[in-house]
Amino acid sequence: MKKLFFILLLLSSMSVFAKTKTFIREYTYQASDYDSKVTARVNALEEVKRLLLEEVAVFIKSEFEDSQWEKQIGDKIESGEFTEKRLISITAGITQTEILEEKWTGVEYWLKAKITIDPDEMKKQLDLILQDKEKTKELEKMRQMADDAREEIERLKHELESVKNESEQIVLQNAYKKNVDQLDATDWSDKGYNAAIKKEYDKAKSFYLRAIELNPDFSEAYYSLGFVYDKHGNYTDAIRCYKKAIEIYPEYTEAYLNLGTVYTKQENYSDAIKCYKKAIELNPDYSMAYYNLGTVYTKQENYSDAIKCYKKAIELNPDDSMAYNNLGIVYGDQGNYFNAIKCYNRAIEINPDNSEAYYNLGIVYKNRENYADAIKCYKKAIEINPDFSNAYYNLGIAYGKHGNYSDEIKCYKRVIEINPDYSKAYYNLGFVYNDQEKYADAIKCYKTAIEINPDYSESYYNLGIAYFYQENYADAIMCFNKAIEINPDYSEAYYNLGIVYDNQSNYGDAIKCLRKSARLGNIEAQSTLRKIGKEW
Repeated sequence: MKKLFFILLLLSSMSVFAKTKTFIREYTYQASDYDSKVTARVNALEEVKRLLLEEVAVFIKSEFEDSQWEKQIGDKIESGEFTEKRLISITAGITQTEILEEKWTGVEYWLKAKITIDPDEMKKQLDLILQDKEKTKELEKMRQMADDAREEIERLKHELESVKNESEQIVLQNAYKKNVDQLDATDWSDKGYNAAIKKEYDKAKSFYLRAIELNPDFSEAYYSLGFVYDKHGNYTDAIRCYKKAIEIYPEYTEAYLNLGTVYTKQENYSDAIKCYKKAIELNPDYSMAYYNLGTVYTKQENYSDAIKCYKKAIELNPDDSMAYNNLGIVYGDQGNYFNAIKCYNRAIEINPDNSEAYYNLGIVYKNRENYADAIKCYKKAIEINPDFSNAYYNLGIAYGKHGNYSDEIKCYKRVIEINPDYSKAYYNLGFVYNDQEKYADAIKCYKTAIEINPDYSESYYNLGIAYFYQENYADAIMCFNKAIEINPDYSEAYYNLGIVYDNQSNYGDAIKCLRKSARLGNIEAQSTLRKIGKEW
């Protein structure tokens, strides 16, 4: 599942640059009679920032062929001015304006500032945003808000010069201050966005809060603050912010999408579905909403509706590799391995670096007992993502099916190295050691698995087996009883508990355990009882 709408897909960089580039500009703002030092500074900063962004846009545009921009932006480009304007909107969010010097004389505010970019990194960020048309529109809207506030400030300045009535002047001065605050809020929001893409979420939070303080009706700032809270795992405040963004702007499709995403994380699927459906109602061509809706239906095992949603997402965005991947998951869950394989192969064709698709393709081959091809797929997933713990885990299982226990052990150890809390890796490692009669090592692994997951009944069961082989019957009995306490229908645990009692010549308890196991359907227990002429 894609987590949030804030940043979605990453395309490979198409240009390679040698080093960072710095742009420096200065601007002198002539204060009006209605400007304070604060409002003069906001206006001066906006103007110098515009000069810098224009220069950055010209530089970036010069580094690409027009055909590349047409492909990236995805719209018909009517003029170079249109392209440059869109670039300014985007770069405002992914660059940071740093003030070098500033001076206030009481009538003028002089600012000298710079923007430093890593062109390679900027290209990657542009690829991210241009892939996502909704995000591009959002950044353009932000820049338009700044443009509107700037124009209104100029209009109010001229009107204030001609108005003589004191009460009218107060009204106009308040409007002037409000628009300057809007301009300032947009700048703080740009800073927040820039911090968020750098994963500096605490900074981003403070910037968005400042933007909201300046403009309490700033829906985009609430939306972005919700994203930051979500990243912190603070779902309550994330929901509050998304709802506030929607309250201010009821047609905020991205806010509905992200609100649905948080509900999905909380396993509140009914509200998540409502949010995704509302996003689709507002924008019937919103492929991401169909994708996320399909994810919820998959979690609910509503496979028919999940398939419809993923197919619609693919219809709207034929190059959505992850939609093909998730469609493959649904087909795989249905046992339709033929279509699952087709989907995973298509996902890989679209994005050869889709490690999830290789991994899931490996799962299908494993389910078909084609372990050789499963191993190839897991290895490819790991090549793309060297810290893919699940791929290592399943690679270990596949090696075990091939009888390659040394590599199986290596894989489980690598899983634990990546994720020390991966209880199943400890469990499987213990299982291999048990088969190799390395009972002391097996016991260590099972104990660690239980420490991580105290309700791991299978680990207690196999720990009991290891103790049994060591003839430590007291601890074996304790472990089998604990496995039964966690899972009262654990027939194998009852059976082996009966075997331990039998070895202790405690035949009465042995028969009781075997009968319980037999009633739960354990064939070995039933066979043993028949041999000794006992019913169950």
